[in-house]
Amino acid sequence: MDHARWMHRCLQLARNGAGMVAPNPMVGAVLVEGEDVLAEGWHRAHGGPHAEVECLRNFGDGDVPANAVMYVSLEPCAHTGLTPPCAELLIARGVHTVVVGCLDPDQRVAGKGVAKLREAGVDVTVDVLHEECRWQNRRFFSSIEKQRPYVILKWARSIDGYLDQQPREGRSVQRISCFATDVLVHRWRSEEAAILVGGRTVVNDDPRLNVRHVAGRSPLRVVLDRAGITPAKSNVYDGTVPTLLFTGKLRSDIQVDQIVAGPGKGILPALLQELHRRKVRSVLVEGGSELLAHFIAAGLWDEVREIVGEVAFGSGTSAPKAPVLPQLTFTSGTDRIYFAAKEGIPEATWSW
Repeated sequence: MDHARWMHRCLQLARNGAGMVAPNPMVGAVLVEGEDVLAEGWHRAHGGPHAEVECLRNFGDGDVPANAVMYVSLEPCAHTGLTPPCAELLIARGVHTVVVGCLDPDQRVAGKGVAKLREAGVDVTVDVLHEECRWQNRRFFSSIEKQRPYVILKWARSIDGYLDQQPREGRSVQRISCFATDVLVHRWRSEEAAILVGGRTVVNDDPRLNVRHVAGRSPLRVVLDRAGITPAKSNVYDGTVPTLLFTGKLRSDIQVDQIVAGPGKGILPALLQELHRRKVRSVLVEGGSELLAHFIAAGLWDEVREIVGEVAFGSGTSAPKAPVLPQLTFTSGTDRIYFAAKEGIPEATWSW
């Protein structure tokens, strides 16, 4: 059997759950007999059936052929959570062979699903396209292993290295990225659990921080404003999308969820710890320059996405210096986009 071929298909299916299944991982499953696909499935929504359940449901109630192979991109669960254990379902349905992309790091699973299958006599192969499967669920793995959200730093800069023009009178109206890139950025937003900006960005740009150009769920909006400089009528406080404000003291003029953040340099670890407590698996940091620089200096990042437009500003706020060289680049309209990740990027798995 061509295990890699069918695991690639699992990854394709799992991608359909991007932005919809968190805090759960994305998972795809394929039931194969020889060269024939008998059924497919993927985890569609948090709290809903897992990929293996969807796959077997699509197969139907008949007997699973003895030589059929179930491919699944993440280890079948062995515990009862919002849904019953998938490992027990595979055993009950008479699946004799299972191929797993990578083990689940959650201590409630962590090899227990594979062990349960093997104890029942199921032939199990693990770590097929392990790196690609782990990369797809890097947000989930980061949350379990690092006990914090997966942190993505994103900014757009002019071709000569500035985030905006100076002097600045009111809000910036000079665009950097083209519309094709704007659509892509909104897709990125739809795939993350939270989006973070500093108070100065809210004052200068009054961003909405929601998803508009694509279909998808808007992330939790997080504002770090210990100085209390953000206006109460800012778009991020309009109530259309949940917002979490980290503030120096509670503000009665803003009706959003608030966390009082004390003084000192430990704010970023504390912020990430609070997001982790809320089961926020990932956060997209969109600025401003000072906030991005603090994340870089603290080493609290996992991935960098830098957009470079064609416009030249001549002067302004300097863009952050990417902490590592880009590992992947591509063109979006008239823009160039550069990517880097601490753990490296399996290029074969990256698609937009």
